[in-house]
Amino acid sequence: VLIRGISAACPTRALLSWRPFIGSRCLSTQVQPDGNTALESLPPPSGPLVGIKVLDLGQVVAGNFAGALLAYFGATVYKVEPPGKGDALRSLRVLDPSGTSLWWRAHGRNRLCLTANLHAPEGREVVKKLSDKVDVLLENFRPGVMEGWGLGPADLKPDLIYTRISGYGQTGPRAKEPGYASVCEAFGGFRHVNGYADRPPVRPNISLGDTLAGMHAAFGAVMALLQRQRAGTHTPGQVVDASISESVFNMMEACVTEYVMTGSDRPPSGSTISDVVPSGTFRCSDGRYVVIGGNGDSVYTRLMEAIGKPEMGASHPDYANNAARCARVDEIMGAIESWCAGRPLSEVVAVMKKARVPSGPILSMRDISQDPQYTARGMIQKAGPAPSLGADRPAAAAAGQEVTVPAILPVLSRTPGSTRWAGPELGQHTDFILQTELGMSAAEIAELRSKGAI
Repeated sequence: VLIRGISAACPTRALLSWRPFIGSRCLSTQVQPDGNTALESLPPPSGPLVGIKVLDLGQVVAGNFAGALLAYFGATVYKVEPPGKGDALRSLRVLDPSGTSLWWRAHGRNRLCLTANLHAPEGREVVKKLSDKVDVLLENFRPGVMEGWGLGPADLKPDLIYTRISGYGQTGPRAKEPGYASVCEAFGGFRHVNGYADRPPVRPNISLGDTLAGMHAAFGAVMALLQRQRAGTHTPGQVVDASISESVFNMMEACVTEYVMTGSDRPPSGSTISDVVPSGTFRCSDGRYVVIGGNGDSVYTRLMEAIGKPEMGASHPDYANNAARCARVDEIMGAIESWCAGRPLSEVVAVMKKARVPSGPILSMRDISQDPQYTARGMIQKAGPAPSLGADRPAAAAAGQEVTVPAILPVLSRTPGSTRWAGPELGQHTDFILQTELGMSAAEIAELRSKGAI
């Protein structure tokens, strides 16, 4: 969606050697009083979204992951948080020496952070003015909250891509109910199929629903930007409506089709997957587990030959296709289980690799952080502390450590994203953003601060 070029209508010196356009709108670079581009001191952005500006009012996991995706792939993301306490993600799970969550350091990467009190008229006015300067607004308050503050889609500029995340969507009988990932994963159908039939449904130890919603929101924002760019000048923006429950529901394959058309309500299936044989998790002699997927006909035959059961290959009519194998699931899975139980994990994986049967160990984060595949792909990255800009207060000394963070996907061959810095301190760039984007003086900023607006 970005077109390289230089325009006489935008005389300021660009951060990079080219200037991005969206349709015919030039996305201006901000200039310091000395005429130098204010952002030149930062590590240069990379990715297809360079030149896009985002006002990020997202919170906790879903909103922050959407903002992280956009920032990683080059967008300039202004992260807005309440003064004093900041985003709740800053205090969740494991903390760094400064008392800030390492989760925030990862999800908050590449952001420029400011504070604004949305409960104060002056704070809302700051946000409203900033919305005039950006392409995308991202928020995940309960539906109706932004409208109550005079910051809904109808209150802001018409070409804004207004990206919303909620528990259940902006409409419908549940729209205004609060929605956390735990509840919305259940409402979206995921918890029903996850776990064992004779035990309570299982929750994975990650906020899966939130992350899926953030991914859908970022994808929707990029699609809306693409449509706006293709349609040209004076094209209105649109609302991107992503919900946690529906993002989970979107991952449920053909479960609803199966039920409506046949009455089959897919059940939980433990460490296997129902109606696909063989595919499962098996314990090895050293106590470790291996996942083996041998459900294609030719792969299945190679698997059975590798475990010494060639007579159970797909050439036999009793095992010829997946439907036949589903009828003999206990026999097939029992044979694989017995074979794995007699060998250590390393031997099982080696035999499966030689037979060209998909298999692999279940890796912990300790394993992943040392795995050569992850290293070769650049999946483990380093992020230094966020730079301070202009007169902004420097980051706390305790936060100056380098942080290890996971890469953000996918990998793009020509315009890859990058990790530029870790999640900043609360309000670290407030003065810089208000000066460069809104042209505020130090006195005006001090007055806002004295009123508790920032």
